[in-house]
Amino acid sequence: MTSTGVQVAVVSGAPATVDQAGFEAVGTYTNCGELIDLPEYGPTVQVVESNPLATGVTEKYNGFINYGSTSFGFEIDFTDAGQNILEAAVPVPPAQYTPHSVRVTYPDGTIEYYVVGVFSYTRSVGSANSMIGSTVQVEINSKIVRVSAP
Repeated sequence: MTSTGVQVAVVSGAPATVDQAGFEAVGTYTNCGELIDLPEYGPTVQVVESNPLATGVTEKYNGFINYGSTSFGFEIDFTDAGQNILEAAVPVPPAQYTPHSVRVTYPDGTIEYYVVGVFSYTRSVGSANSMIGSTVQVEINSKIVRVSAP
């Protein structure tokens, strides 16, 4: 499948349960218009090594899981409600971030949900013959819940 048709939507708040029902109950998601880039995201497990002297063999075990970070690339639209939610979510110190729930909808109808903290909303004016863009950096703070297409 191509990435044409992928949509990102956001709502302020985290679900009571990190599952389909929890994400659907958190509130009304607002689509973020003019999405042009959604780089890779997903879990990475840290490798914990043990070096027992008796065997001389390095053993490897699962450590903490990090669901990672990603960024949303947009053509900037100051009137887009979804982009405005993300911009307003950047914490101003000393405030801490407010969790937001994200819904990614794929062209085949598959949905992925996850909780993020929004840590930046930058602009890129570019040069002649460029679209003015923005990049939103998010840190993923929950497992990614996939809901198969109906």
